[in-house]
Amino acid sequence: MERVASFSLLILVIIGIIKTKPLDAQNVIGARAVSLGQASTALPNEEWAVFSNPALMSSKNKSVSFFGIRYYGFAELTDMAASVNYPTGWGTLGAGAHRYGYDLFNRSRIRVAYKNSFQLFHYGAVLNYSHVSQGGGYGSAGAVGLDVGIAAVLFKGGWIGARATNINQPNYGNTDEVLPRELAIGLSYQLSDIALLSSDVVKDVRFPISYRGGIEVYIFESFTARAGITTEPVTFSGGFGYESDIWQINVVAQNHTDLGISPGLDLSIKW
Repeated sequence: MERVASFSLLILVIIGIIKTKPLDAQNVIGARAVSLGQASTALPNEEWAVFSNPALMSSKNKSVSFFGIRYYGFAELTDMAASVNYPTGWGTLGAGAHRYGYDLFNRSRIRVAYKNSFQLFHYGAVLNYSHVSQGGGYGSAGAVGLDVGIAAVLFKGGWIGARATNINQPNYGNTDEVLPRELAIGLSYQLSDIALLSSDVVKDVRFPISYRGGIEVYIFESFTARAGITTEPVTFSGGFGYESDIWQINVVAQNHTDLGISPGLDLSIKW
């Protein structure tokens, strides 16, 4: 009985989501990026760049990262992800895994990425396998997509980045359900030693343009505070992070104006 009640409430929340603004598994992964209003297309050396813009995967540090965010207090609406970043002498390799949902409905992704650079120009690509499953005997299907990204240094402290997702326009199995396709362009600027600004313009082919922006401020050594905002849907976010030489932790709380607060965190280990 509790399971039926929980499922019914979940359905009501999903209906509310559809009637307000589109929400699926978070396309932007990582507590830092979500804190910055999901403006991550031009964030250099971001641990979760394998999900946002492969051109900005770190060419210096090897890292492994873990992330989780729970939407509006529902365990059934949870994103979980992991990523690996591994620089080599001939480019940077990356991999990521992501799961959204629960046993009656879930989406998962496996991503393999490559990044390289020439002088101040960076480029990367991701091969992405997406799988959707519906419980109760409704079946499952998968699809392979290709994402690409580019980035460049405009001036000292200033970056521009762009990405395109699922450029091959894949469908799940033999269905007519296409994977999300987005075009995004972003700018980031390190104002000083204590502040960074980041902004994105994102267009999903199915939905209106989304504007995103955030600020990161260094409060004291190794500790940062962040805030961000998005449109389509309207969300406000805030968080903080602490970084040492070998590990980093970030915490975020994102507030959807119609649906409420979603807490999340990530942990990265670097060497």
